[in-house]
Amino acid sequence: MLEIKNVSKHFGGLKAVSECTLTVKENSITGLIGPNGAGKTTLFNVIANVYPPTAGEVLFRGEKLSGTTTWRVPGKGVARTFQTPNGFPLLTVMESMMAAPMNQSGEKILSAFVRGPKVRAQEAAHREKAHELLRSVSMLERRNELIVNLSAGEARVVEMARQLMLDPQVLLLDEPAAGINPALQGNLLALLKRLRTEGLTLLVIDHNLGFIMQLCDYIYVLARGKLIAEGPPEEISRNPAVIEAYVGKSA
Repeated sequence: MLEIKNVSKHFGGLKAVSECTLTVKENSITGLIGPNGAGKTTLFNVIANVYPPTAGEVLFRGEKLSGTTTWRVPGKGVARTFQTPNGFPLLTVMESMMAAPMNQSGEKILSAFVRGPKVRAQEAAHREKAHELLRSVSMLERRNELIVNLSAGEARVVEMARQLMLDPQVLLLDEPAAGINPALQGNLLALLKRLRTEGLTLLVIDHNLGFIMQLCDYIYVLARGKLIAEGPPEEISRNPAVIEAYVGKSA
């Protein structure tokens, strides 16, 4: 479904990502892990076309994403969250959710002044969907709270739900478990697995290795911008190169 082919991203003399090739299969949960500074978020930014690749290409269902205008990528079916939640801090949770869908009828100049039946029906459908998504992430009771007043973990969960308003085929999650109460991580794990059963494909970065090992079908490991290992979680957990990347060489 998603192919990253020989992608490199350089910032001057800094090689943040070097000749990275990986494949995300349809209806899978794929992990991307590595120590700090490995290049994981940079690779996400290349996939989402925030950064153009220095070399290589990104394909979604065989169509080249590289070179696509950044804001068009979600419309093609690829959405992403950020390591630091982005959004609308002075909107409420519900307003933030309602702003997410693309090509809304009410965004047209005339519709902004004359809210016809098509606009009202679409808004009602979006509101119902937002309620359902917020309920699924246990945030419905906070729907009238300003984003700025949420905890970091709550803002991260709302951002994920907001991206689901776009009906993506692939969702890139950057540190979804960060800042979330450990007691609630099990709920997040169950939610992401349920989304997969409903047809969503996920590519996930997270430093919580226990969370990633429980979540993912297949894992890629980056270190210093290069892929050093790939495989199912049980293989990755005992791979000597991965252990060395995280803890260093043993004496």
